[in-house]
Amino acid sequence: MMRNPMNKAKCYKAGLPILVMALMCSAHVQAQEDERGGDQEETPIQTLVSGLSFHITAGAEYNSNVSVNELDVNAGNSDVAAKLSAQVKFEQEFGKGTEFDIRYKLSTTTHSEFSRFDILTHLVSTKIEHDFDGFKAGVSYQFADSRLNQTDFLTLNQISPYASMYFGKKTYIRGFYGYADKAFEGSPGRDSQVNKGGADAYYFLDGVRQYVQGGYSYEDNDAQAAEFDYRAHKFKLRYAKRVDFLGRQAKLKAGWRYEIRDYESVTPSIGAIRDDDRHRFQLEAELPITDVFYGQIEFEHAIYSSNLPSADYNRSIVAVSLGAEF
Repeated sequence: MMRNPMNKAKCYKAGLPILVMALMCSAHVQAQEDERGGDQEETPIQTLVSGLSFHITAGAEYNSNVSVNELDVNAGNSDVAAKLSAQVKFEQEFGKGTEFDIRYKLSTTTHSEFSRFDILTHLVSTKIEHDFDGFKAGVSYQFADSRLNQTDFLTLNQISPYASMYFGKKTYIRGFYGYADKAFEGSPGRDSQVNKGGADAYYFLDGVRQYVQGGYSYEDNDAQAAEFDYRAHKFKLRYAKRVDFLGRQAKLKAGWRYEIRDYESVTPSIGAIRDDDRHRFQLEAELPITDVFYGQIEFEHAIYSSNLPSADYNRSIVAVSLGAEF
């Protein structure tokens, strides 16, 4: 069957990057040919295209107290920042009940005044999961590389096996174990091996349109310098609801996270063992604009209490962004 060159011409006027255009246009043309009774069997490239998805967000945020939590550093002043995030994801089924996905994400935060807090992160993650006709089990792996103020900052490797299952029609439980290796450039005393485990529970009030999530995890952080060794108890609670918005589904979320850190050794700068409590309150609204584009508004208020002065502070963040997913 002959291909229609006009279909390709229309696609290549979209203004997307060349690779993205080629992939999307190939899928578009093939879909039109299928509707006319063309060959229904997918070629390898069509299989690749059908498994690809892209997610991009760009926006700005106001932060009342710019900080880097991993280094216990805060500026004590506010600033505005530009934010950009881009992700490409590939997912594929292998046989009956086995799913695989791999994704790459780039994210940046660029401040107006406090450039020493600018951060750029590359994240590669993958997982494989199998459905055992009663519960699902899988393993995920993450590699992250972050740069702070254009210099190497943090490298993370993490592997996490997990299992999940439904209890009845409304309750879903997911349990996990994780091992992580963290390497801090310029601060080797913070290098650590982390063991953690926990569970999340979802209760669906109206399917995915409305649900409540609760979770608990325990973390053991074994650092090179004894002053950074700690054990943490983490709790979270979230409520999510979808509502009709101009003929589409808007997503509303409200959440709370609480972390208790028990340090095991004396911190030399204060001559005492650190004692940290951390609260974070979050609100989020995602408003659809078209089938591809959406707007997002986020608010977070954090209360970090510590007997280490540099780790004892509050902050509020307001962010707005425009996203696209296709």
